[in-house]
Amino acid sequence: MQDCQFSETQFSFCFTFEYIKQFFPFIPLPIFPNTVEEGRLGGGYDVQIKGNIFFQFKIPVYYDKVSNFWRRDWNVFSHEYYKIKLETDEYQFKLLKDLQCPGNEVFYSTPEFHTQIDLGTYYSTDNIVSHSALFPLDNFPPYLSGYHHLIYSPHHNWGQLFSEPKKIKKIKTIAPFELFPNSKSEMTIYKQAIQLSQIIRSQDYEPSNRFEFNTNRPIQLVKEVYTSLLTDFNTHWYPVIS
Repeated sequence: MQDCQFSETQFSFCFTFEYIKQFFPFIPLPIFPNTVEEGRLGGGYDVQIKGNIFFQFKIPVYYDKVSNFWRRDWNVFSHEYYKIKLETDEYQFKLLKDLQCPGNEVFYSTPEFHTQIDLGTYYSTDNIVSHSALFPLDNFPPYLSGYHHLIYSPHHNWGQLFSEPKKIKKIKTIAPFELFPNSKSEMTIYKQAIQLSQIIRSQDYEPSNRFEFNTNRPIQLVKEVYTSLLTDFNTHWYPVIS
């Protein structure tokens, strides 16, 4: 048995950063609730994207040896596996369950690796998401159903939930735009760049560089807006992803 060598905060940052970078600059800005908002009605999640995709991050324990105490778990895959704990009596679990409604997608996101070396390697090669497991909340027991744990393996497209054995669907590859319902229109980095470029154009100043602010070239537009704000107005625009 081995604990993860990295924290939930490290994993959540790496996962979210890579997730939105794949679809830059069109994906909406992610929302990270503070600790007060996370515990209120409509909360319970770690990150929200486009108003209807919610991730709650979990850090697992890695089991790589047969143990008589955990033999029932080992026998599910007959090889090493990961395990996360779930307490359905907690209020946070109720909040996550309450988020489930038509148009919303709620997931537990957990890594399929546990070493700091793997975290660094996958982060630098944009492979955090592909080496993570997503478990939809609608497959889990109801609120107030007690303590459970979920085991999973990188080699299988499902996990096993205990105490009452139940298979849970696992999602490996996600295409965010396929998950986004068209009912909500959120501010994306690209749309924000367009608004900012219009504001910059309206200012009476001598620009340090010649910027096209061409809305038909989204990535270039974002970079030019970022540069203009920083060099000409000493203002950082943090949503930019290099």
